[in-house]
Amino acid sequence: MVRAALAALLIAAPVAATPPGSPPPKVSGAGTAPPPAWIELPADAPSRWLAYGSFCWKTTCVDFLPPQMRPDLPRARARLGSTVKFHLGFRPSKLRLEAVGAGRAWTLRPVRTSSWRVARLGTFSLTAKGPGGSASYVIRIG
Repeated sequence: MVRAALAALLIAAPVAATPPGSPPPKVSGAGTAPPPAWIELPADAPSRWLAYGSFCWKTTCVDFLPPQMRPDLPRARARLGSTVKFHLGFRPSKLRLEAVGAGRAWTLRPVRTSSWRVARLGTFSLTAKGPGGSASYVIRIG
């Protein structure tokens, strides 16, 4: 009986999300950068780091090429209707996800780990305001 209860508890316990195994992205030549962010994907799909977009963080402002012109964006596999989670290294006061070039945006709950039900596929920009300034992160979901 104790074994059955323990097994049920282990099955019901949530699995802690882990960041990608690869090193996080870095911004070459920048004195300061916001903490990196990553996306947790459904099922057994591996997590992915988000690329940095433009930001002003503490004492440094950096502008990147527009996302649609960047060949270096990471790709994440997710299906329409599935849920993904964005993990930030800080608690944002505002959090917004925009489908680049599609005229669609979603206001997300401003927490360190925010969920979003995939409503479309494409290139996305996640913009966060936090204690160090504002930062955007970009990824392709498809």
